[in-house]
Amino acid sequence: MKELRIQIQDLEIAQQNGEDNSADLMACRGEMQVLKKEIQSIDEGGHTTFVAAKEMLAPKKDMSKKNRSIQDRRMQFNNRIAKIDANLEEPNLGPEDREALLTEKARLQDDLAALVQEKQALQEFNHTRFVQFRKEKVDSDKQADKLKGVNAKIARAEEALDQAKETGDAEQVNTAKEDLHLLLMEKESIENYTHDLFLQNLVRMKAKHERDLL
Repeated sequence: MKELRIQIQDLEIAQQNGEDNSADLMACRGEMQVLKKEIQSIDEGGHTTFVAAKEMLAPKKDMSKKNRSIQDRRMQFNNRIAKIDANLEEPNLGPEDREALLTEKARLQDDLAALVQEKQALQEFNHTRFVQFRKEKVDSDKQADKLKGVNAKIARAEEALDQAKETGDAEQVNTAKEDLHLLLMEKESIENYTHDLFLQNLVRMKAKHERDLL
């Protein structure tokens, strides 16, 4: 409680100097009340009240800092969109450059829309879950890109295997089968979110194979 009183004093001084930290100040004062409840619950021989209050308070911490982060990112996105709009007005802009600028602008507008959702989640104290969801979406998009790439490689490997079978060259067929098998294993590792481990093992296998050839 002593440490918290010092923190509250610092926040009050910062607020007097014009800093918008009312949410953080409110959270600290609320936490002080929780600590008082903890003392009361200990005196009364029960800690349940403190634990429940602590869980309710935790999501509200650092709201001012998170709000400022959202505002800063929104300003950055708006500034970049404004620059893109200015570049789009250039009379000598080529069609490929125009298309690239429009694609970048659309991406930034999507980012701005996501900020609106993030702001709403913060106000509803679901910010932690929102950030986790965004990370899950990024991971899912990365997985989809990896699967698209490995599926293209598998298609080429299957075609190479068919061509090898037509030649009747046993060594060529075996090599094509090994390449295809390796790609199928890689696809499985991507689907199971163990692709990094697969790549590490692949590097070790190649190094061992090179040593065996020496």
